[in-house]
Amino acid sequence: MKLASISLIAILAYLMPTIAADSGSLADLAKKEQERRAKITSETKVITNDDSDKYRAGAVTTGTPYMEPPAEKARAEKAGSEAASAKGVEASPDEPVDLQGRPESFWRQTMSDARKQVKDLENQGDVLVLKLNSLQTKFYSEDNGFKQQEIQTEINKTFYEQDLIKENLKKAKDQLDDLEKEARKSGALPGWINP
Repeated sequence: MKLASISLIAILAYLMPTIAADSGSLADLAKKEQERRAKITSETKVITNDDSDKYRAGAVTTGTPYMEPPAEKARAEKAGSEAASAKGVEASPDEPVDLQGRPESFWRQTMSDARKQVKDLENQGDVLVLKLNSLQTKFYSEDNGFKQQEIQTEINKTFYEQDLIKENLKKAKDQLDDLEKEARKSGALPGWINP
């Protein structure tokens, strides 16, 4: 044990001058740090109290955003603006966009339209249920066989319409789910897609 501690001290005494020579002086370290900082050209934005009104209603995000190469970014912004203009949504220059370049207003309008379509189909289904109940009540209260036959035809048509509405409702709900998944994948914030 004593021999190991003596050999350790001897090794440290031997290496100490080389460690001190490699570290250099404090002035050399400061100069190297200054050169390193001069090479860094990342864009940083300092938000002051004067800018606080501009960002007050904006979404809060943390972390480092993914920076696309300029060519891909321009292509994505063009595709996003084309998609937004196809929907009739014009984005303001200060409006936040997702990774595909589509603005918040695009997602809010698209999701609103998809939810409205689902709600309309649900309402149409409810109307057909009421119509079907009315026709069945009318069918059983009718004594005339010919009238019952006409009412039965109307009941069959209503069942057919009800089946079509159910299919369209299922497609609309699937489309709404797909839109939510697409929005999440493209980096849209949750507040943009939630009602």
